[in-house]
Amino acid sequence: MPSTEKMLPGEEEQKAPAIPREPIEELVSALTDPLIVFPSPWQETIPEWIKRDLPLHRLAHQMRCLKGEASWEEATDLEAMAYLYPASLEHPLPYEWANIYLYLGTKVMKDRFPSDIKHETLTEDEMRELRQLKRWIQQKKVHARKQRQKGEKIEETIPDKYQQLAMI
Repeated sequence: MPSTEKMLPGEEEQKAPAIPREPIEELVSALTDPLIVFPSPWQETIPEWIKRDLPLHRLAHQMRCLKGEASWEEATDLEAMAYLYPASLEHPLPYEWANIYLYLGTKVMKDRFPSDIKHETLTEDEMRELRQLKRWIQQKKVHARKQRQKGEKIEETIPDKYQQLAMI
């Protein structure tokens, strides 16, 4: 089944592989990978429901990847929202990133999200930024996973800030 996401100009349809390179590793990673967040004192205030629901969102994402409906190269919407949470409290987000954050809240929280600030769509540029952020988060997770497997400290990889947000 093809992806339901609208392709952006200049992007070719990329078919997600039916099975990840290491299926057991992917399954375990959904349960054990670290949560990558914007480095800020506010990261300690991430709501518990986000941490609690994260493994389920990752597992659901993996199911969509197996069906070819999502990309193995991208993190989940919840992970992107969790990354932006401390950034949004650290300083005001630029207009585009505020739209992305509200869009993620709308998608992740569904009926629990306040109706007066729901954001159902993104522009092509905002969607491109979101997808780049999700790819960046996924790369950081995989890097942290490899460090953990080697017995290295994970904390050294996490303080990285996503470049677009660092320019605010």
